[in-house]
Amino acid sequence: MPEMMRLACRESWMLFFGVAGLLMATSVFAGGQPAAAIDLNTYMGRNQSLPAGPGAVQLDSRAAAGGQARVAGSWSASTSMPAMYYRGVAYQSAQIAPVGSGISSSSKTRRVGWRYSFLTAPPAGVHAYLCNYARCAGLGGVSGSTGAFEGDNGLSNFVFAFVIDGRGALTPALQGAAGQVMVSYE
Repeated sequence: MPEMMRLACRESWMLFFGVAGLLMATSVFAGGQPAAAIDLNTYMGRNQSLPAGPGAVQLDSRAAAGGQARVAGSWSASTSMPAMYYRGVAYQSAQIAPVGSGISSSSKTRRVGWRYSFLTAPPAGVHAYLCNYARCAGLGGVSGSTGAFEGDNGLSNFVFAFVIDGRGALTPALQGAAGQVMVSYE
């Protein structure tokens, strides 16, 4: 009889810890909607002193204090790039949302890699940006990585944004292909 009571007690504790773990996981993800990425026009409106001209970018880079941080995970997602028909107009991709079950609203972004491509040859004067909910970082090429989002909420969307120098119609239109972000977080 004592053996059966001990087994019943052990099963009750296992059930309790299983339910507690499920409730804890649910509370982490209950309010865990990714923060939407900021619109490039909104970002530029906040920062009136942005440098202008070909190749001019302003990066919001922040160095990690105390050296390299431990990476707890990463996610990667892709989207289609927009077609661009006019110079001087800001175009942006669809929102790129975080994927995976390990990321939460308490996660912090560490490093963000990117890659994008076009179906047609880009004209001179294309400025590319990667934006999250708080900032946009100028991209120095079609691929690379940046620490500009270091410390930002890890559960946030990203968008690619593009502006082509000048004004007027772009003939032929610049056809976007694909874009990808690779985000490490802890």
